Amino acid sequence: MDILAHSRYLIIDDSNVIQSATRALLIKLGVPNNNVISASNAQNAIEACRARRFDILLIDHDLGSGSNGLQLLEYLQKKELIKPQTIVFIVTANDSQDIFFGYANFEPDGYLVKPIRADDIIKRVTSALSRQQYFSTLEQAYLKDGLNAVKPLFAKAPDSSTLKDGIVYMANLLIKNQQIEEAQAMLNGLLQLHDYLPAKAKLVEIYIAKQLFQDALKQIDVLIKNNPRNIKLHQLKVKICLNTSDFESANDLIEQVLSVNSSNIELTNTMVWLQLLSKNVEQATVHLKSLAKLVPYSIWDSAGKRALILWADAMTLNPKELGLWKPEAAWKRLSLSEKSHSLSKPVLKLCRTLQLIQLEQHEIAKMRIESISLKEFSGTDIEAFFLLALCYQTLGLDEKLNQIKFHIETGLKAEQSGTALLQRMALQQADNFALPALKKAPLAAVE
Repeated sequence: MDILAHSRYLIIDDSNVIQSATRALLIKLGVPNNNVISASNAQNAIEACRARRFDILLIDHDLGSGSNGLQLLEYLQKKELIKPQTIVFIVTANDSQDIFFGYANFEPDGYLVKPIRADDIIKRVTSALSRQQYFSTLEQAYLKDGLNAVKPLFAKAPDSSTLKDGIVYMANLLIKNQQIEEAQAMLNGLLQLHDYLPAKAKLVEIYIAKQLFQDALKQIDVLIKNNPRNIKLHQLKVKICLNTSDFESANDLIEQVLSVNSSNIELTNTMVWLQLLSKNVEQATVHLKSLAKLVPYSIWDSAGKRALILWADAMTLNPKELGLWKPEAAWKRLSLSEKSHSLSKPVLKLCRTLQLIQLEQHEIAKMRIESISLKEFSGTDIEAFFLLALCYQTLGLDEKLNQIKFHIETGLKAEQSGTALLQRMALQQADNFALPALKKAPLAAVE
């Protein structure tokens, strides 16, 4: 019980009743009141994690308005607002397998079904805390004295399960520190003794990093055959397919995952770029419209992402409808928000330029785009720069187009995701910037 009492908790739930009940349960188990913080939505949780460190997060999946628990966990991990040692339990009243599959890529420590019981907290949270303490011991030994100091500690693992996860944990740390060969050797040693899926998946990641794509493909096909609904494995295969230009297989894989987990923003975004690369604007529009309900307040939210979604919406209109089209009203409709979302000035200016081009008012569009500075967008906002490139290409502003290409190349240089690979390919094929729909009549409405 001492390990519970000395830990710091963040309860994330949109219900005040659940917050109070969970807090009361923790206090009853000996946790000091000051060690328990509550947040009612994703934004409040993000602010809490920026302000202090927590040992345990209890994240409700359905947070009402705004981001759900999946999008929140994605944000916290990718922005490194929580440490790898932070224990995460997903709390849900719905024990649907689809929810579990959706979270698989972010590897939470477990799931708690409402209402949370004291036995669950004592047994599962205490076990997770003990495991994390062991992982911290491994990491501290490695950082202080190197890998040789870690190996004797494997014999001191409290149980076989903790040992296996500890080795995978160390492999991640080695990869992060560019010791890829050492990580591979450690994982192979584990697999000689145990048939362990996380270790096999990590080896596939190493093959991809080493550009051994055929070896990676051979391994991942076996793993997917035995674990057909594991989203992380499918995402790894998507990355392999993109790196080997097997776009048809990548498309089919993404469709399979989205049929199970339609709220997967990363794969939906990848699908958008697959369609844009093949100039299938109509299909890209379908996926962009689905993103409108998912993007707000997620890690993927950006000025360019919103502008790209709005551009897709405008592409479905006839000239008369396009003349009356307003970006902010369209965003409210597409995102299914009960209140109007104000859009930033850069988004509004970019949308207006695209609107003028579609209406074939090119001279006015030129004046409008001259008022847009690259500094108005984040340096990593590839969607914004892609749309600017479309405008420059269509308006014949070749010097500006070359500048934006260089800017996109610089922004993508360090990015290793499958989406970034597609964006680089779109950049390399300049004619993809001149999408037909910008020069021809608007597309028919997409349902």
